[in-house]
Amino acid sequence: MTSPLPTLDDVAGLFTMLFGTDTTCKPGKTPLLPDACAIIAAYHDNTGATKRLLTCDLPFANSAGAALSMIPPGAANDAIKAGNVPDNILANLSEVMNIAVNLFADNFDGRLELASVSRIGQVSPEAKAALSSKERVTIDVAIPRYAAGRVGLISL
Repeated sequence: MTSPLPTLDDVAGLFTMLFGTDTTCKPGKTPLLPDACAIIAAYHDNTGATKRLLTCDLPFANSAGAALSMIPPGAANDAIKAGNVPDNILANLSEVMNIAVNLFADNFDGRLELASVSRIGQVSPEAKAALSSKERVTIDVAIPRYAAGRVGLISL
């Protein structure tokens, strides 16, 4: 059996700390399905096994990556319209995903670390298959001044 996933309050607390008190998080009405994922962060245990994934759609990827270093919202919106995550925004998003390992600390019996942050077209077959896990939570996130997006937390 898998360990429980973080609560909405856990996720809201982390994103509010990173992006400001006006950040809002709400339960997603539908799961963030594989075809809507733009970026996947994989977290491994100390044996190298993937235990958690944090997925995000294109709006969240660009908004969170841009907001972390105050890249203007217009640049994030342009990237969303272009359908990609530029390298500089992806580098910042990787920092967000590294901090997000803390979401799993209370819900995992052991140590986890960020193993990778990948564009959907570059993920391992193992990670792609894991996107269909039933142990998942989807959260809608609105970062002030940036486009709202979605994240998915998956337990393997």
